[in-house]
Amino acid sequence: MLNLRLAGVALLTLLLATIAAFGQNAPAETLRRVALVIGNGSYPQSAVGSAPGDARAFADVLREGGFDVVYAENAKRTEIEAAISAFTRKLGWGVTAVVYYGGHAVQYQDRNFLLGIDSKIASEADVRTEGIDIDLILDPLIVSRPAGCVVILDAARKNPWQQIVSARLRGLSGQPPIQGVTVIYPVVPGEVVGDAPARANLFALELIKSAKVQELSFKEVFRRVRTSVAQATRDQQIPWESSPSPENLVISSARKLVAAPVRAADPLELGFWDTIKGSDSAADFKAYLDSYPDGPFAATARTRLQEIEAKVVSRQAAPEPSPAAPQSAVRDCPQCPEMVLIPAGVFQMGSSEMFDFEAPVHQVSIRKPFYIGRREVTYEEWDACIAEAGCKQKPDDRGLGRARRPATDLDWDDAKGYAAWLSKKTGRTYRLPTESEWEYVARAGSTTTYPWGRTVEKDKANCVGCTSDPVRKAIDTGSFQPNAFGVHDMTGNAAEWVEDCWNDTYRGAPTDGSAWTKPQCRERVLRGGSFNNDPRYLRSAARFKYDHDVRFYTNGFRVVREN
Repeated sequence: MLNLRLAGVALLTLLLATIAAFGQNAPAETLRRVALVIGNGSYPQSAVGSAPGDARAFADVLREGGFDVVYAENAKRTEIEAAISAFTRKLGWGVTAVVYYGGHAVQYQDRNFLLGIDSKIASEADVRTEGIDIDLILDPLIVSRPAGCVVILDAARKNPWQQIVSARLRGLSGQPPIQGVTVIYPVVPGEVVGDAPARANLFALELIKSAKVQELSFKEVFRRVRTSVAQATRDQQIPWESSPSPENLVISSARKLVAAPVRAADPLELGFWDTIKGSDSAADFKAYLDSYPDGPFAATARTRLQEIEAKVVSRQAAPEPSPAAPQSAVRDCPQCPEMVLIPAGVFQMGSSEMFDFEAPVHQVSIRKPFYIGRREVTYEEWDACIAEAGCKQKPDDRGLGRARRPATDLDWDDAKGYAAWLSKKTGRTYRLPTESEWEYVARAGSTTTYPWGRTVEKDKANCVGCTSDPVRKAIDTGSFQPNAFGVHDMTGNAAEWVEDCWNDTYRGAPTDGSAWTKPQCRERVLRGGSFNNDPRYLRSAARFKYDHDVRFYTNGFRVVREN
């Protein structure tokens, strides 16, 4: 079974591709720098006179700094969506990205929604249809892993729409830290600039002035902006950042930026070997030998490969034990997840009702029974792995408590490491579910949009809009009724990593339930949606992607045990 060690192969291949793209001795050239700038001022109900001019001025600074700028001014909702789409198409690995939005926004259920000049909000229900969820910008940034990234929301203003949505809320909702992405507000979350002394948009003026300084890192840009604004307003307005601004992002440069030197292969090889040297998987050592046939560990790898293959032959020659009566659920150790036996079967995978990447619908045959976690892996179970030095990452529970809540803020590599620890501890083969297995279990024999039916029903899962009382956080696993297979939380609560690489459609996908993997696989699939998603992402066919080494506070996993 190929597990987290393949991340090393993928990374190596990516680096080799980078060498081919730029050349080891290539001349200096400007790296790709992309930006999205939107300035909305002509709202009929609440004009923002300075916003278009501020946006134009900042866009000019970015263009002078070599940014490819997608620009929109006084944009309607559909025009904002089109600008975001054009911007996200320019994203990619290693790109430097800057986003600036000036205008109005409202916060709703701990999320921020940008408003087009034609947005009409008469009730809470209108927010999601008339506003633009900031996640439409943040999610592609998370997935694309830019080299440096700043999102500036100059939208903490009093407006009539916020009063309609919730009179007790004001300003912008706080943005949790996101690895690799800094989100900046002109004032702390929950406050509005209108409460500071009335004057021109001081935040934008200071931002533009500091960004023009050549060779100034954005970390220093923000420090200067925050200091100047705080001093000018006597600390009534203090700009805020979700995490420290990047030091390696420079907007105005006096020189051409050159491609960063590629890291030497030796550290990668050492890191790869370190992850597989204790493995009992023949595939791991084959992967090493394919990548480093003359490497310093090649002889050891060949010896381990021969030993593992000899054990396989020995097991195959031994008489098969009489099959025991199947158990509906097992737990291989006190700290191990409880596993539910899933029968073999056939189902229709995918959907044509919403996104192209969920199609085409195709038949998949799950040929062998397998066990899957009754619940998502919990903090209690993850912490047991840490205690035995099988896992290293200790995810933050964000002050909500650990115990039976799903372990989140974990990347794909973390999940693979946990499965490897379980395998070593129990002598059984644990792994992540394939995408086909995951959907088969999620559907549990259903053919409808959701496991429970064709429409959203209250209190079936934990998501934004799924419960009678808003939850807005991950809750104890098993809080809702299990599906027909006896499995909890296949939709909602925590988004779940699966084994497969991301593919833009199901054309050519395996039909036997196996994982769909490929060389140079950076992007891995997440299924099920999370507490932070709306019901669209909880459909049985819904899928999303992140880079394998991205940690995010909504993402967790469950494991499969081979029968």
